[in-house]
Amino acid sequence: MRSCIILCGGRSQRMGQDKGLMILEDKPVLIHLIETLDNLVDEIILVLRDKKQARSYQNLINNYQNLQKDHYPQIQLVTDLEKDQGPLLGLLTGLSHIKAEGALVLPCDSPFVSGYFIKKTFQIIEEEKVMAMVPQWPDGSLEPLHGYYHKKCIPIIEDVLNRGLRDVKSLFNYIDVEYIAVDILDPEKTSFRNLNRPQDLK
Repeated sequence: MRSCIILCGGRSQRMGQDKGLMILEDKPVLIHLIETLDNLVDEIILVLRDKKQARSYQNLINNYQNLQKDHYPQIQLVTDLEKDQGPLLGLLTGLSHIKAEGALVLPCDSPFVSGYFIKKTFQIIEEEKVMAMVPQWPDGSLEPLHGYYHKKCIPIIEDVLNRGLRDVKSLFNYIDVEYIAVDILDPEKTSFRNLNRPQDLK
């Protein structure tokens, strides 16, 4: 069982619009990501900010599924346990709903994630059985929203949130993390390209 959590609840202040619904090359950004995940995972959990955002995304997913004749992963939409509390709470929400032991976590604004990256991530996880795996750049900077997290992280995330911390990196002080070089996971490194400003769509 392979699960993927896509975090969609960010406010997108620099972009000025919902990133997952933005159109890139004639289709929504989120659909680019879902199409890459198709046939590589068994379930996708979309974590949304609130019910209003969830309704917009449900319409998008319904339209996507109506066009699919073949198998596609089970897609479940869930809303954050609390609104606007950051990606760490989004991670907790997603992990609370998955059927697998853990999940690959991705942001909705990464339409260039490659199939190689997805397959390589699960290959390493299935061999190593780690609590968390996070891509690392040569300068030491991390990609916590392109990582894998086991359900065992749930009580620790709850404790970290109770300490008032909201970013995913805060979790790494309390769990065992396997750091993997980005070029091992994606030699082209396109998987880590995010859309942050309108000009990124061009």
